[in-house]
Amino acid sequence: EDANEEEGEDEGDYEDGPFHHSRIFRGFLNHMSEMAMRRMTRRPQANLCKNIKPDDYDEDSDEELDGTAAHCAACYRADNQNHKWRRLVTLPCCGTNGRETDSSTRFCAACILRMAVTRSTSSNNSEYRLMDDEPDEYPVRKFYEKNSQTNNRRFCECPRCRDILLVKIKGLRPVYDDSDDNYSENDCDCSDCEVERRERAERTETMTAKSISLHIPSFRAKCWYIGRKRGVAKLLWKVSLLHHNFISYEALGGDEDNANILHLTSWGIIEKIPGRRNSSLYRIDKTNQAKLNKIFQLKDPSEKDQKSEMILMSDIGPCLLYAAWRHLRDEYRLDRSLRILNRFFFLSLHFFGLLPMLPLPWWQELIVTALIIFSTALVAQFLCVLAVYAATFFGVGLSVCYFLK
Repeated sequence: EDANEEEGEDEGDYEDGPFHHSRIFRGFLNHMSEMAMRRMTRRPQANLCKNIKPDDYDEDSDEELDGTAAHCAACYRADNQNHKWRRLVTLPCCGTNGRETDSSTRFCAACILRMAVTRSTSSNNSEYRLMDDEPDEYPVRKFYEKNSQTNNRRFCECPRCRDILLVKIKGLRPVYDDSDDNYSENDCDCSDCEVERRERAERTETMTAKSISLHIPSFRAKCWYIGRKRGVAKLLWKVSLLHHNFISYEALGGDEDNANILHLTSWGIIEKIPGRRNSSLYRIDKTNQAKLNKIFQLKDPSEKDQKSEMILMSDIGPCLLYAAWRHLRDEYRLDRSLRILNRFFFLSLHFFGLLPMLPLPWWQELIVTALIIFSTALVAQFLCVLAVYAATFFGVGLSVCYFLK
């Protein structure tokens, strides 16, 4: 009995010891919560309201659908231009110049509002999660330093052409619970009461909107929004470095980044060069590329940023070499291969700090291209002379030894 009691005491000590599974699991949870708190302090969080409803809209009302009248493609309600939420809106990206009336896929203002709110706050919006490490590294970190969306400004994809839309929500008002008897619209306007009402408004989970307006966002605002999505920041970084009028599909990453490349095309960041023989070539406006370069500029790069930039450089280098080889092998286009090789040496000089900040004027790019051609010709000449001297040295030496033997 004494032995059994001693064994029971040992088992009890082991269960309460530092290596018990409950203590290990509790320590793991504490570590993960600590990491989450550190990331929350480093990344600003957008406290977006997840439930914004129209102020004058009855979703439960039943209406008979008219087969001849235009209707919303999402809720199937008939068009009513006298109602601010049931009217069919004009999408500024693909509905101008009379194309909206000719389209069979149209949307009402209430559905556009619901779409903008749900897609901007959904957990399945292709953005990085709180526990991911990529937003702490360059270049993804640039897009997580500030929030591009607020309650009044929401970005979403156009449901028809997949371009980026800016939805401005006007007249937002918080909806309070009935149990909140202290709230009244006739409260005093002193600073203390305003601060209290503002804090109570931030705690509410439901808001109402008076109206919305649709806009095409600027190129810079569009980049700040899409750069938070998975894999897009690195792709934008590549687009900012390649030649604005000659961006090869393989240089961007090829089939591995095919989905994100198609997204950039639908979002209007890059566009395909027309022509049957240019199916794998893209281009970007030069002014837009200059704006993209300003986003990725590092004023005081840390050691971690420099290390991340070296990793990115080691990634884009093989992509450029493979693109040059692919154009020569499949298309027999020596000119395209030479242009890509020229960009490879150009970026090599840029990464080693031998060139000014990008983008360069056309005459500076021309000088750098002439320098690359001159250096390549000198290297080729040196290799040819070295090969001749090596052949002469070994040929004469072997011949003399042969005859002597």
